[in-house]
Amino acid sequence: MKKTRRFVALLLAAVLALALFTACGAAQLTIGEEYEKWFVEQLNSKRPADKPVQKVDVKHSDMMVALAKISEDGKFKARDGRDHEANGYGFGESWYWMILSGRDTSADKTVDAVVLTPENLTQYGPVYFIDEQQLYRIDEYDIVTRVMDDKTYVAVYLHLEEAKI
Repeated sequence: MKKTRRFVALLLAAVLALALFTACGAAQLTIGEEYEKWFVEQLNSKRPADKPVQKVDVKHSDMMVALAKISEDGKFKARDGRDHEANGYGFGESWYWMILSGRDTSADKTVDAVVLTPENLTQYGPVYFIDEQQLYRIDEYDIVTRVMDDKTYVAVYLHLEEAKI
């Protein structure tokens, strides 16, 4: 009886050890991670190779709070989904962030937040936010996501260095 118990205990330990070393497969990226990876590739393609765009968390908490205001039906007040500071007439240093939504985002309007999907992933790249000729100015970014009812909502922060005239 003792030998049987020892054998079963040894067998159980061996099975647990094998389970510990069994690979679970490659981790699959979430839609938010895929979007950020693609977005950064787009930004870096317009920047000098020795000066890649940097991820920062300057407005991370503000964006998280804003994303939390998206209702269950995917709507939010436009004024709650964006913030910006622009110095000069678009040529000075500036920054802004916004929740992905339709183009018409008047301050008091209730708007639909964009649900990020594999099908629309590349519709909301850097050119959605800024003119393509100005993309080289983006030197910092942050992307925040919120998943609600299997829907991924996104807010994007961009910092633009002063334009080279």
